[in-house]
Amino acid sequence: MKEGEYELLMVGDSITHNFESIGEKVWKKHFEPLKALNLGFGGDRTNHVLWRLDHLPKPKVPPRAAVVMIGTNNICWGSDKPREAADGVKAIAAKLQSLYPEAKVLVLGVFPRRRELSHPHRKQIIELNSYLPDLLKELKNVKFLDIGPSFLDEKGHLSKEMMPDTTHPSEKGHQVWADAIESELKALLGR
Repeated sequence: MKEGEYELLMVGDSITHNFESIGEKVWKKHFEPLKALNLGFGGDRTNHVLWRLDHLPKPKVPPRAAVVMIGTNNICWGSDKPREAADGVKAIAAKLQSLYPEAKVLVLGVFPRRRELSHPHRKQIIELNSYLPDLLKELKNVKFLDIGPSFLDEKGHLSKEMMPDTTHPSEKGHQVWADAIESELKALLGR
């Protein structure tokens, strides 16, 4: 990181990390040209991301933007309540703001998990995402965007084609993700 020049940081857990495997073609097409660095790590919760941001080497040139998608491991497998996880997401946005004051940060709502809307994990995610707009509005250069509905059909069902294991996007899911944030990224990076 300290030797490269990255304009965009992609911050998250295994869902983001999978751009290096399942979503590799999508990454090469949409994110490599933007000089993106994948900072997604499997199993991460908000506290892990905060630790990592504190311990990463400083880049030669500060990034111009960051995309954050984190929190599912805090609630669905973790012990946090949705509001606690949302506070952690806010802390990450604030940390990025303090490390890179000129960078713009796009915080994505946590993606849907499990096939049906009635599943408890899905309800926790909806609650977590509901807190983020108000929590983030006071932070400079930070914007919230929920692209979760892009992964669902008209009845709110999460198909196997989109997320085979009900959590991690397929290659098609990665393409939906890239398409859903493309215009936002261009605006963040001034392209």
